[in-house]
Amino acid sequence: MATESPWAILLDRIARTALFYSPLRSFSLYKYRYAFTPNQLRQLLDLVDEALHADGDFIEIGCYRGYTTVFLNRHLNEVAPDRRYHVLDTFGGFTSASVQAEVAGRGKASGDRAFAKFTNNSSRRFEATLALNGIERVTVTTGDICQTPLPPDARYCFALIDVDLYLPTQAALAAIWPRLAPGGVIVVDDCQADHVYDGSRQALTEFCEREGLEFELIAFKLGVLRKPHS
Repeated sequence: MATESPWAILLDRIARTALFYSPLRSFSLYKYRYAFTPNQLRQLLDLVDEALHADGDFIEIGCYRGYTTVFLNRHLNEVAPDRRYHVLDTFGGFTSASVQAEVAGRGKASGDRAFAKFTNNSSRRFEATLALNGIERVTVTTGDICQTPLPPDARYCFALIDVDLYLPTQAALAAIWPRLAPGGVIVVDDCQADHVYDGSRQALTEFCEREGLEFELIAFKLGVLRKPHS
């Protein structure tokens, strides 16, 4: 196993010490980065393993800075290294059309600070995070799922939809379901009824009603939809 040189260890120690005593101290300390509890992460891995019995690729709609992307891909490195993984994100936060739909159609306050989240991001930062963690299988697309069509011949075994608002969740479900292989799994995040971003649950509920389907709520917030085999 390769080890760092004494010089690299020394420089790392100097840099971390300087950072610790600077105004940027918080960046030198470990912070739990996931928007999922440990149990929810475990459930996600179980769903990934279930989806591996179906044909197709993995897709993540809404990936922010890539914490969950790295987590899931490190798992896939061990259990299914040949499966492909796609991500699609605006890398700039919510679109004005999605926010306007929340305000005009769902009665949300236009000044809600929650709508300004996720803007401090970029595809360059996301791809650097993947590279730092040795993740090479991921195909990155910058775009809005409401406006960016998925390849017509795409086939997925697993989809993680984490776009929070009603309009993009609705669009993601409509785009992925016809491309989901029998036995495949869709996970819609933030489906707890009292979540500030409650549009995702409404979109999933309405989709299931139209299609004659039922979703399962796992670990309080993961809305899980499975494609029947027949």
